[in-house]
Amino acid sequence: MLSLNPFRSVLVYTLIVMALFCVPSYFAIQSTIMEEKYKATQEILEWVDAHEKSIFEKEHFEIPKSVRFHINIYDATHTLYYQGIQESLSDFNFKVRVIYPFLYYQKEIKKDTELFYLVVELQLNYAKIIFITTMLFFIVLFLIYLMSNVFINSSIYPYKKMQRYMNDFFNDSMHELKTPLGVININVELLSSYVNSSKHLQRINAATKQMQMTYEDVEYYIKHKKVTYNKEPINLSEYLDSRIAFFEDIAVSKSMVLEHHVEPDMLIYISKVELQRIIDNTLSNAIKYSFFQGKVEIKLYAKDEEHCVMSFQDYGQGIKDLYKVFQRFEREDSVQGGFGLGLNIVQNICNKNDIDIDIESYENRGSCFTYVFKLDKKKLLDSVDDDETRGER
Repeated sequence: MLSLNPFRSVLVYTLIVMALFCVPSYFAIQSTIMEEKYKATQEILEWVDAHEKSIFEKEHFEIPKSVRFHINIYDATHTLYYQGIQESLSDFNFKVRVIYPFLYYQKEIKKDTELFYLVVELQLNYAKIIFITTMLFFIVLFLIYLMSNVFINSSIYPYKKMQRYMNDFFNDSMHELKTPLGVININVELLSSYVNSSKHLQRINAATKQMQMTYEDVEYYIKHKKVTYNKEPINLSEYLDSRIAFFEDIAVSKSMVLEHHVEPDMLIYISKVELQRIIDNTLSNAIKYSFFQGKVEIKLYAKDEEHCVMSFQDYGQGIKDLYKVFQRFEREDSVQGGFGLGLNIVQNICNKNDIDIDIESYENRGSCFTYVFKLDKKKLLDSVDDDETRGER
């Protein structure tokens, strides 16, 4: 199980795994370096044994030609006699020394009564070291990745299991609620046709519609990633009027007035399910957070030839924190109820359909939600063509 600080746990775990694999890797690399150093030393000793006599047997030094081995010859005071090594050496207190990327070997040689020092340089072969280091790096990286995956998957397994149970619970609950909710709606409508309207019947009707909206929000939230909602041409003016009529009972239950000014024939191209979520959630919140006996103003008008504007203005509590209003499960007032899904759904739909959304809100003065839709140009051109055709006739 992950602790309260999962990042710290993962970091500590990663450092432990790196230590477990990097320490042996370090010793493996050091062992390879020592092996290469030993091989180079043996190679120099063999070369010196083979050429020492030929170099010092004559009065003048006879230097053998070699691409790999380079030599310097010094006298007893380390004054340079012959230079074949490009690098300058200042410290001669060594027998074998590595100065990257070369290995140096120094031998004291007596010629008659004179003392000389022979220093041989050989470039180390780091290809094997680089290869082993690279291989160890990728092996350690792969093992850390593999073990981290195992650790993370084992840690989140209980949460995945719980999430699966919750999804199954929601799906089963939604399925079980759908039928009785439909039965209630039908019987309320039938009862309204037989009985004179009363405040009790209005309250039942309003409560049923609120239940239906909550049900539709949760259903959309569960299905929107699995189900494709096909777009279609929609007369926004007519559809908005129908949703306002749906909310009349809810508004009446709070003694509120829905004032609306809707320009006709605003045609847009969108999924009807997603459009309903935008209108229902916005209008529901406007009613929910308005003061008793208040009003909500709903407007739909053409902004220009390509866009129309739909706005919802209430005069209620307002929004305290505009930055949190679209966060999932965020609620301004827990007393009002709800899951905090509505506006998060609205934002996702607006982003998906390229709908501009703007919010103005002042505490205890109300909020205004404004949506800018693109008009369906094809339908607009068709209507113009139809008008021209009728005129010709």
